[in-house]
Amino acid sequence: MDCVANAGLSTEDPAKFGGQLIWRVPTPRPIAARIAIAGDFLPGGRLVPPPGADWSGPAARLAAYFADIDTTFLNLEAAVDAGDLQPRTLGGLGDIVSAPVQAVEYLRAIRSQAVGIANNHTYDFGSRGVARTRAAIERYGMVGVGGDSHASERPDVFLWQGPGSLRVGLWAAAKASSDLATRGRRGVEPANLARGREALEEIKRRGARFCIALLHVGTMRASRPDPEDFRLMNSLAQAGFDLVTASHSHRIAGYKQLERDGNRDAFCFFGLGSLVSGYVNAPLEREGLIVVAALDEEGELVALEVRPVLLDGSGFGTVPAEAEHEMIVGRFQRLSVEIEDGSYEQEFYREVSRGLGRLYARDLRAAFRADGLRGLARKAGRVRMRHVKRLLHRVAV
Repeated sequence: MDCVANAGLSTEDPAKFGGQLIWRVPTPRPIAARIAIAGDFLPGGRLVPPPGADWSGPAARLAAYFADIDTTFLNLEAAVDAGDLQPRTLGGLGDIVSAPVQAVEYLRAIRSQAVGIANNHTYDFGSRGVARTRAAIERYGMVGVGGDSHASERPDVFLWQGPGSLRVGLWAAAKASSDLATRGRRGVEPANLARGREALEEIKRRGARFCIALLHVGTMRASRPDPEDFRLMNSLAQAGFDLVTASHSHRIAGYKQLERDGNRDAFCFFGLGSLVSGYVNAPLEREGLIVVAALDEEGELVALEVRPVLLDGSGFGTVPAEAEHEMIVGRFQRLSVEIEDGSYEQEFYREVSRGLGRLYARDLRAAFRADGLRGLARKAGRVRMRHVKRLLHRVAV
């Protein structure tokens, strides 16, 4: 689906609204539009608006960050309007995540026109839950992307029309999900290089000048990317995506700038954390990043910045005070240095190995309590080589 915007030209400083400048074109050019890309919007758990307020009210806490934004893309990590639908049986640790229809008001308040729905909670209420989620999003004039695909079909993509010839293409896909689409079943849009190339072909065929991949990849409890995810994101950037972002760990990570032919570099952000979350299990999960891409009328990148977010006690994102702002930006910069020098890989295995055995044991116990031997069998079937590698690295580190 395509969406048209009426954005005006601007020459304002792209870092004016509290962001940290990442990159700027050597010769300044007028800015036609600013696109915001955020991490997870997880309106579940105990997350509710304050008494007497609707869901758009808490969005005002980030109003300063979205005042200059033309459209926002992020990951909606919850089934919406599930109502009386029966949730699926959990295969281990985790939660079934759902939200009322009114939660979508928050997304409209921050100028979302398309949201990614490719994640590990997309099918918490089965295919009927996916249909209701998409319908709820459309009720508010937005489009859900990546939550209902089939491997034999063209990838689900979104085109945003800016001023002039500016068109921005969005592909939302997941790797951190057990519900990936195959040739035998519908499911979440799978994040892999072959599928990414198909998505690029489709959005460029439809006139996209700037291409964004919104991926649900990463590892819980980790502030660094899994090396396997790192290689995937780099491959997608080299294939033609201008901006590749990741969410799932609920923590921020670093970024990398990649040189490409044609004097048009690409950027990978390996963890954007959360914008809103009703499930915060550690202090680092209160930090988030909003990436802002400033584009000219031809779809060329003029400037790139990050705007730090701090989740308050209720779980809603806020503009952090100066000390917290510097802390989040400083952590982002240090993690980016690790990406650049390659030390992130060793640090990733150190990070995920802490308590790994206890975590897997808890996961197996939860699977058994939920569905007995069948639950254990399903859990065993989901063990992937990357999990084995982590256990082996735990022994070596």
